[in-house]
Amino acid sequence: MYLPDTLSRAYLPDTPHPENTDLEPVSTLDFLSITEDKYTELQEHTQRELNQLQTTILNGWPNVRQEVPASLRPSWDSRSELAVCDGIIYKGMGIIVPPSLRRQMLNLVHESHLGIVKCKQRAREVLYWPAMNSDIEETVKNCTKCADFQRKQPAELLIPTETPGLPFMMVGTDLFEFESKTYLLTVDYYSKFIGVDRLEDLGSKAAIEGMKAQFSRHGIPEVIRSDGGPQFASKEFARFCKEYGITHKTSSPHLPSANMEVERAVQTVKRLWRKATDKQLALLDYRTTPLDGVNLSPVQLLMGRRPRNKLPSLRDLLTPTAYNRQDVMQRLDHQKANQKFYHDSKSASDLPPLCPGDQVRMAPSPGSKMWNPAIVVKRHASPRSYIVESGGREYRRNQRDLRRSTEAANTTEHCSDLAADDNTPYLNNNQSSSPPTEPCGRSSSHQQEPAAASSSETSRPDEPYTTRSGRAVRCPQRLDL
Repeated sequence: MYLPDTLSRAYLPDTPHPENTDLEPVSTLDFLSITEDKYTELQEHTQRELNQLQTTILNGWPNVRQEVPASLRPSWDSRSELAVCDGIIYKGMGIIVPPSLRRQMLNLVHESHLGIVKCKQRAREVLYWPAMNSDIEETVKNCTKCADFQRKQPAELLIPTETPGLPFMMVGTDLFEFESKTYLLTVDYYSKFIGVDRLEDLGSKAAIEGMKAQFSRHGIPEVIRSDGGPQFASKEFARFCKEYGITHKTSSPHLPSANMEVERAVQTVKRLWRKATDKQLALLDYRTTPLDGVNLSPVQLLMGRRPRNKLPSLRDLLTPTAYNRQDVMQRLDHQKANQKFYHDSKSASDLPPLCPGDQVRMAPSPGSKMWNPAIVVKRHASPRSYIVESGGREYRRNQRDLRRSTEAANTTEHCSDLAADDNTPYLNNNQSSSPPTEPCGRSSSHQQEPAAASSSETSRPDEPYTTRSGRAVRCPQRLDL
């Protein structure tokens, strides 16, 4: 290596004055998008709070981790990326923020209320300090504004309703409106037989009379499943169930899928009636059509015979015949198993259970978009159902309508807004025949209560209010001429 060795020894002589006198001083501030005052503040806090780290970087790191002071060990793994320039410590292209300025930087990162992932991406480009990711996660979780407006919970695994052992043993019921008229619908969970009766009004007495008329035709069921509508939440309906020996089970508020058998029956009836000129004939045709996978019609499963319709048929087909009840139950269970398989395969998973005392947020009621703060009180007798407390009142909610929160995010400033979303107090019935256990919200297929019957007594006439069904009512504004 003669040539390199010769050149290395033939260095230029030292000159007292540099050859180029036109060089301009360069400041680090010219390469940062930061104000001069903020830059000076960052230098001062770094010198005061990170002086030990700064000295270690300039003098060199020890050879082993054990020789590093305890306060600097979190920076040991990234020691090769740390550098000091103009009184500020850098990790790559990111500025290491002193502890006293980290809260201010977290507020700037989350100023637009982006999610956890987006906030981390914003901060990683320009900032760094040990455990910065966990601090960002904690900041977003404790943000009250982010807790107010959230997405819905993902779908959970399907829990099929157990197939009853006998026809008309378990019945679902609901009210619906069609062409400005109110109807009471019942559906048998065994035979899928749908019964529809018109009601004169929306009171519990009219609903009870409609049920009595249907029970006189098919017998008294053992279990009635419904939502927590006002017709089914009254003491009069509870007394009716007790006198007839019926167990009344209610679904979680604002969760129509918990009573999907009835909801689907309502959709079926409405779809038939929109296209048919004869409503009763449309119901007869549906009841006499064999069910898929069972090869027996709902009326055959319920009554053991096939009624005559307008289609020409042999008399032998109208003769009452017995069927294998165990085979029918197996076919029905097989259909439910297939439904569960296809439902659960679409990214459905069970949510982790909640415990008493957990801080949560309740899903918005109809007419609102804010998730209200609440605390879990206890589990309800129904699966995936909890009793939560919010604003000094207790409510029943399904786990799908509850999101985990933190105590810092559950401030009390929004609790007063809950009274406008849900006006019915919680009543404990323990899944018995006493009144339902929730402030009830009606689904879109339910008949809504008149606005005047559910308005708050303390609200002024010119203020908007929310009915029990969740419908926002605002008085008309007229010119005072």
